[in-house]
Amino acid sequence: MGLPQSPVARLYYRAGKQRFEDAQLLLREGRTTGGVYLAGYTVECLLKALVLASVAGGLRQQLLGEFRGNRAHDIEWLGALYRRYVQTAIPRAITRHLSRLASWSTDLRYWTGLVKSREAEEFLDSVVAVATWADGRM
Repeated sequence: MGLPQSPVARLYYRAGKQRFEDAQLLLREGRTTGGVYLAGYTVECLLKALVLASVAGGLRQQLLGEFRGNRAHDIEWLGALYRRYVQTAIPRAITRHLSRLASWSTDLRYWTGLVKSREAEEFLDSVVAVATWADGRM
């Protein structure tokens, strides 16, 4: 695993790694909703880092402008950006994990109660798979 060369891609990469550690801490304490919420940000940040690390500076600046608003939190949209700009296929197994993660939304921040433990574990398993793949692409 390496760090992205681009400072802004590196920022997103490191943020993704920190959100993952935060998610694990919350999940260990039984705070499943907060854990899933932060685990979703892990994937968002890593996909953004992959895209930003793979494009030229001018396009990188344009994309940073697009990384605002609701669409920028959409896992499917970020996967489409990856395919478009990196022009590399996402492995089928990772595509399946991304499909599972596509239900994630920042609306979780307003959700009360707890995500079922099993659902949280399955979600985290997919996050780990995507993070492992992303590490191999950096």
